[in-house]
Amino acid sequence: MTMAPSYTDYPAIAAAANDFFREYDGTRDFSYVESESVELVSPEREGEARRRVERLTGEGVALEFLDAAEAASAYPRFDFSSFAGVVRHDETGFCDPETFAETLAADASDAGATFETGVEVTGLAAEDGVVRGAETTDGVRESDAVVAAAGWRTPDLLAPHLRLPVRPYRTQCAVYRPDPPLTADHPMGWVPGEHVYFRRMQNDEDLLVGGWSVAEDAPESASRESDEAFRDHVRALVPTFLTGFDDPRLVDHWAGVDAATPDTRPIVDAPADAPEGLVVATGFHGRGIMTAPVAATAVRSLLTGADAPFSLDPFRLDRFDSRSAEFEFHSISDGDS
Repeated sequence: MTMAPSYTDYPAIAAAANDFFREYDGTRDFSYVESESVELVSPEREGEARRRVERLTGEGVALEFLDAAEAASAYPRFDFSSFAGVVRHDETGFCDPETFAETLAADASDAGATFETGVEVTGLAAEDGVVRGAETTDGVRESDAVVAAAGWRTPDLLAPHLRLPVRPYRTQCAVYRPDPPLTADHPMGWVPGEHVYFRRMQNDEDLLVGGWSVAEDAPESASRESDEAFRDHVRALVPTFLTGFDDPRLVDHWAGVDAATPDTRPIVDAPADAPEGLVVATGFHGRGIMTAPVAATAVRSLLTGADAPFSLDPFRLDRFDSRSAEFEFHSISDGDS
């Protein structure tokens, strides 16, 4: 959960997400683990990083620059000989996505929501510019409002009614057991320019490394396993900043497809040129879990007219000059500013 570094220009958005996860921690089986994050800074990026930290701390963002010596003292498991230092972010953390989804589903069910499996949504049902419901393999499910939140499939589902600048991309993860294992104080982080991020697993011993995100032209048939080239990249890169990673044990690995937008931020909007009653929530670009409470609040605002406690401007569809899906893909694992 790195909403603070992801939304430094909209601190109220980051605050809303962080507040939710802190309050939701302990609900049923869900737990949110607060953990600081470090952005490793190469010598050629040091000047830019220091200027960014100075600007953001002046705006009240909780972060600081640690030079290599300070970083080595704070994080003795790291090797900073090839880095100028780190930017440390305090308001970050992580959770288990499956437990989060199960807990939300249980709460929603208790509140009266129903869930259906084995029924495929095939499109939006609309007449004369007004939503009628959702077209499914089991007929039209009538409703005066529909929230289209189908990830990278959303553009195809809405194609007859609305064009979206969203394209699928594939990203990868691998989990390793270093020797010695990690400890509970190991920070999360990322390496700008190397297309990877890292965090300890909830057992506090294993290291998850993710990234190498690339646009995917055939998402339906994309491999669910990580590539050997990605794992080779990880095994070569991580020893440059982390000790005990010379011969780590591979614990698990996988790959998945998500939805990207040109600026890496999602579309959560009820566009003026869409059928009345349609709300779109897609293009979360790898930030779906951490953005969930913000997206939910935005959707509720769009459906009911209630005010949101933050600006919806960064999520509006009309921020894009073009709605073409043929845009240059940008990986968020290059870091956020």
